[in-house]
Amino acid sequence: PLGPVINFSASNFPFAFSVMGGDSAAILAAGCPLIVKAHSSHPDLSDATAEIAAHALTRTGMPEGTFQLIHGREAGVQILKDPRIKAGSFTGSIRVGRLLADIAANRPAPIPFYGELGSVNPVFITADAITERADEIATGYLASVTGSAGQLCTKPGFAFIPADSALPHAITRNATDVPKHRLLDPRIAKSYDERRTAVLSTTGAHPLITGGIRFDDDGQGWATPTIITISLDDFRTGRDTLLEESFGPLSILVEVPDGTDLAALMPEFYEGNLSGTLHLSEAEATGTTDNAPELRALIAALANQVGRVLFNGWSTGVAVTPAQQHGGPWPATTNDSSTSVGTAAITRFQRPVAYQNAPQALL
Repeated sequence: PLGPVINFSASNFPFAFSVMGGDSAAILAAGCPLIVKAHSSHPDLSDATAEIAAHALTRTGMPEGTFQLIHGREAGVQILKDPRIKAGSFTGSIRVGRLLADIAANRPAPIPFYGELGSVNPVFITADAITERADEIATGYLASVTGSAGQLCTKPGFAFIPADSALPHAITRNATDVPKHRLLDPRIAKSYDERRTAVLSTTGAHPLITGGIRFDDDGQGWATPTIITISLDDFRTGRDTLLEESFGPLSILVEVPDGTDLAALMPEFYEGNLSGTLHLSEAEATGTTDNAPELRALIAALANQVGRVLFNGWSTGVAVTPAQQHGGPWPATTNDSSTSVGTAAITRFQRPVAYQNAPQALL
């Protein structure tokens, strides 16, 4: 075990991802004492969760103080600078994640810092896949965009589809019963509303599903999904506005002309992402169709810029398994050689040591 670790907990889904989320579980499983910096959006719930966690750890025989909870940004920064802290983890924005990563790297003795930041998870869907199963793709896409009100780091923010395909019609046909969901807190709701307005105001952006957001008297936002279509040319022109992550139930369908080099679109528009997805037809999956060389090039381009390449699935399904890879190049994470989900996440907080010619009796 590395030693004491500070985890800056996430704002979204406090029961699943925050105080006792995956990072906290991995840190404790590695044998490290854990300090959690509670997120300011749910301080009371953080305290209640921490009390239960501390009691459970004590009952299992863990030493007193193995788990601690603190509040406040400055307190978190001071602990990250403390020489007794041997690693840090974080889930949140690119700006704050970079700030904390720089602090960890600039200590007199730098420490590893594992930040999960922003991701838009591009999807590519072939014409033959749409011909074969347009409704299936449409329902899966809608579920992935709208699940948890679109407040997941693995939500597909962009889908590249052939121009004039049947998919937009299939999406509208299957979007009749999507209920409104409350966003996590007023800050997130306000940010999503501003982001949605900016996307809708972009030249060439056409609302396939307009959706909307309603605010109650407490400032809480209730959103229905917004799906945008835009041509590839207009997407290029409006990229400065469109490429930013929309944390909520919004996604953009980019309509691509026939003959476009799909593999070239990845480095043109994106840096690192947690995932990239390719939807193929049954025939294309055999690797024998005429477009097989182009598909292989696209797969290679995806693998160069994401941590998980999916086929005929949706990125919001993240299984906690030994084979899971939940990471990716900057700005998806601050360290793309690891995963924050699955059993391999534990090894982030351990250090390898070799004992050479050691007497067995002393090990």
